Amino acid sequence: MGLFGNLFSQKKFTTTDEDFGELESFSTKGNRVGWLIELTFLGDDIEILIDGDKDGLNESQKAILIKALLNERDILSESTIALSEQYQNADLPFESIKAHFYVKGIMVRDDGFELTFQQKAEQQYFFHVHFKNNKQMGVSIDG
Repeated sequence: MGLFGNLFSQKKFTTTDEDFGELESFSTKGNRVGWLIELTFLGDDIEILIDGDKDGLNESQKAILIKALLNERDILSESTIALSEQYQNADLPFESIKAHFYVKGIMVRDDGFELTFQQKAEQQYFFHVHFKNNKQMGVSIDG
């Protein structure tokens, strides 16, 4: 692999999770491993980023994720409230999440998760709805 290949490459791990099947890592830092889960949520194919170690997913983060996935209707409702408020604050009409956004991914954290939406009209804008106990706590926007 050579000197630079050894310096800059990351070891990829794979695991089989009983709930999510075969997974591959996307990052490693010391003993910490970032795992990638791909599935359909809110009608779109998304990527989920979740922490763990080389043996598998962080169990507390996995519990947060499973609780969210099992309550998709509630997550949609909470997201709709959060995103419609953003549109209302900008004096823009809000029709629905499906009309205005693509669902892109979930980043799971120790205290909740962040659900990311990409705006359809201006695709450089990403809206991140922050959740704790499956209740939206706010929105941040990247553009």
